[in-house]
Amino acid sequence: MTTDRESGTTSPPGSSARKRVVRAVAAVVVVVVVFGWLLPQIIDYELVWEAMTSLTWEELLLLCLLTLLRVPTEAMIYRAMLPGLRLLLGSEAYLSSNVAANVLPPPAPSVIQYSYFRADGFDGRDSMTGAVGSFVFPQAGRIVLPIVAFVVLLITGGVDTEAVVITVISVVLVVVVAVLIWFIGRGEASARWVGHHLGRFVSWLMVRFSKEPVGDLGDQVVEFRDNAFVVVRRRWAIGSIAVTLNLALTYLILVASLRFVGIEQSQLGLAAIFAAFAVAFFAGVVIPLTGSGLGVVDVVMISTLSASTTGSVDVNVIVAAVVLWRVFYSLLAFFPGIFTLTRFTKTHGDLLKAASSELGVQADVDFGET
Repeated sequence: MTTDRESGTTSPPGSSARKRVVRAVAAVVVVVVVFGWLLPQIIDYELVWEAMTSLTWEELLLLCLLTLLRVPTEAMIYRAMLPGLRLLLGSEAYLSSNVAANVLPPPAPSVIQYSYFRADGFDGRDSMTGAVGSFVFPQAGRIVLPIVAFVVLLITGGVDTEAVVITVISVVLVVVVAVLIWFIGRGEASARWVGHHLGRFVSWLMVRFSKEPVGDLGDQVVEFRDNAFVVVRRRWAIGSIAVTLNLALTYLILVASLRFVGIEQSQLGLAAIFAAFAVAFFAGVVIPLTGSGLGVVDVVMISTLSASTTGSVDVNVIVAAVVLWRVFYSLLAFFPGIFTLTRFTKTHGDLLKAASSELGVQADVDFGET
């Protein structure tokens, strides 16, 4: 029997497996609706395929190189929170957690990362810091992106009403996060208060997306505060650089995809591409329907890029570029990730099995049952 942390009630042994299946199916449904029904209303997949297959081997190799360079930047984000973490192991942790991000609900990626950190010799407290920090650092970077994009558009003279609205929302979120961090840093009592109310808010949000609520996060926030604040004060610069490099390479993959399918600078400039990139990733944070943003990020990126083009640019070509970007941004890493996750499950199944209870998450994210 498994126990619900909120109510203390028990559920049949097979219920957790059923919940995992239902959540995985829900994520697949989102992707199918977006790519199988919504986009075909406005595009022709045959033309999209023609644009994608027009790439030369040299262009494909360059996209592969950018993808390969991006993987260790993920490990660098982990290493910012865990000095001494091996880059190879950190890269494997990213590849494995990327698989979970695409097919399993949160906090499955964090469970996998936590287990990898334990496997590299870090204790539970440090591994918790690494798992939480590896989520917080990238999310913070994505929230700030629209502000950076607004400055770029302001310099290039491309500011419009949409850019202003998104920037204002982004600034509000940054202020809220900054206030929360300050409040957590005041002391244990205030950190516990934040954790309690954060748990209630996250539970409310999870229920709205048909996911299980979480318990009181007071203890977790206090533990994270005691360990993470020291690390962040010492390593914030390294973490920021790692996130910046990661986002820069992700942006370059998008730029390369657009140029390779034939969209020129005169039709879609670098500033406009960056603005669309920023808005799309911001949407992925605000509307977390899937762990990797698959579906939400893509639709927002396609619509924003289409609205930003000058002259006659076929929307099918833009879709081809975004699909190409998605393939090299996350799907290409999916296949080696299956290998690394399968190998890690076989060699460190005990760590994965214990990770859910150590992290205090719902029992249905228990890799020991898989």
